[in-house]
Amino acid sequence: MKSIGIKLFFGYIIMTAVTISLLWLIQAGVMRHSYLNEKLGSVGRAIDQAILRNRDDYDQLSEEMHASLIVMSPDGQLIYRSQGLPMMGMMVRSAKSMIPQNIDGDPQFVGSAAQGDRYGIIGKKLSDQNILFAVFSLVDVDEAERLLRQQLWIITLILIFVSIVLAIFLSRRLSRPIRAVTTAADHLAKGDYSISLPVVSGDETGQLTQALNNLSIELQKSDQLQKELIANVSHELRAPLSVIKGYAETVRDVTWPYPEKRQQQLTLITQEADRLTAIVKDILDYSRLQAGVLRLNQTRVAICPLLEEITQHYDQLSVEKTTPIKPTCQPEGMRIIFDPERLKQVLHNLIQNALNHADPETPINLTAIQENGRCRITIENHGETIPPDQLSQIWKRYYRSPVSGNRVYGTGLGLAIVQSIFDRHQISYGVESRDQITRFWFDCPTA
Repeated sequence: MKSIGIKLFFGYIIMTAVTISLLWLIQAGVMRHSYLNEKLGSVGRAIDQAILRNRDDYDQLSEEMHASLIVMSPDGQLIYRSQGLPMMGMMVRSAKSMIPQNIDGDPQFVGSAAQGDRYGIIGKKLSDQNILFAVFSLVDVDEAERLLRQQLWIITLILIFVSIVLAIFLSRRLSRPIRAVTTAADHLAKGDYSISLPVVSGDETGQLTQALNNLSIELQKSDQLQKELIANVSHELRAPLSVIKGYAETVRDVTWPYPEKRQQQLTLITQEADRLTAIVKDILDYSRLQAGVLRLNQTRVAICPLLEEITQHYDQLSVEKTTPIKPTCQPEGMRIIFDPERLKQVLHNLIQNALNHADPETPINLTAIQENGRCRITIENHGETIPPDQLSQIWKRYYRSPVSGNRVYGTGLGLAIVQSIFDRHQISYGVESRDQITRFWFDCPTA
C-alpha cells in the first residue's frame, strides 16, 4: 500500500462501495413500499369519492376501481359482493375481522397459498353505517418491486465494473505526474539538473511540476556559476599569485637588506594584490551574469547627471594620462530604462578600456544622444585601430588586445562583463574601429 496509485485505486473502490450501499439502503428503506403506498392511496381516494357522491351502483363502481367490492352491515352481515371475488370465503372472513377495529384504518393483506399472489383490503364506512370493502390485487405492485430489485442488481454490477475501470484509469492518470516528479527529484539529488517535465495541468500537481522545473533551472544556474567560478579562478588567479609568491620569497631571501630594491618589490606585490582583487571582483561578476543569478533592477535613470558623475570619477586619472574625458548629453532631462548599478559598471569598464588604449593628448568622447525614441551612448577614443578580424574577438573572456610594446591591460573580463550585461538587458550594441578611432556604442530605450 506504499504506492499512491494503489491508494487512489482503493479510494475510488471504497467510494463506489459506499455509493452502492446508499443506493440499496434507499431502495430497501425508502422506495420499497412506494408502489404499494401509491396503489393504496389511489384505491382509498376512489372509495372516498364514491362515498362522497353516495353511489350505490356497486357493479359499475367495481369496474371503475378495478377492484372487487364487499358491503357488510356493522354486525358483519354480508349485503353485497362482486361477482368473481377472488378467494371469496377468505376475503369475506378477512373483511369481517376488520370490523370495527380496522375500519378507516390500516389495510389488510391476504395471500393466496396456491398461486402466491397477494391482495389488499381497504374498508370505509358508508353514510348508512354499512361498510364498503375494496379488494384489489397486488400482483402489479409485487411485479414492479421485483423488476426494480432486478434492475438494481444490474445497475450494481454495471457500477462495480465501471468503477473498477475508472479507478484504474484515474489512479494511473493522477499518480503518473507524481511518479514523474519523484523520479525527477531523484535525478536532481544525483546531480542531473537537466530535468524538465511537461506541465499538463494547472492544478496542484501542475504547480508542483512547475516548481520542480524552476528548481532544476535554479540548480543549473548554481551549477553553472560554480563551474564558471572554478574555471575563471583556476585560469586567472595563478599568475598574480605566482608573482606575489615569487617577489615575497625574493624580499625574504635576497633583497631584505637592500631598502631600495625591497621597497620596489613590495610595491610590485601591492600592485599585484590590487590586481588580484580586481580579478576576483570581475570573476564573480562575470560568473554571476553567465549563470543568470544576478537579478536586474531596471528603472528610469537620468543619464546626463550620471555621465557627469562618472566623468568626475576619472578626473585625476585622465590628468595623469593626459587624456581628458568630454561628456555630451542631449537632451538634458533624458531618462533611460536600465539597471543603475549595471549601467555604472558598463560605463566604468568602457571608459577604463578607452583610457588604457587612448593615445596621450587625445580626448575621450562620452556622448548620450536621443534618436527615434532611443538613447545611443558612445565611448570614443583615439588610438591604435583594432584589426577587423579581432573586432568579434574582443568580447570574449580573457581576450586582451595587445598595444604598443606588446603590453596588455586589464583582467580580460571587462568587455565580457559588458557584453553579458547588454545581453541581459536585450539591447543593441557594437564596436567600430577605423582611422585610429575606436568607438563602442549601445542603445537604450528612453522613458
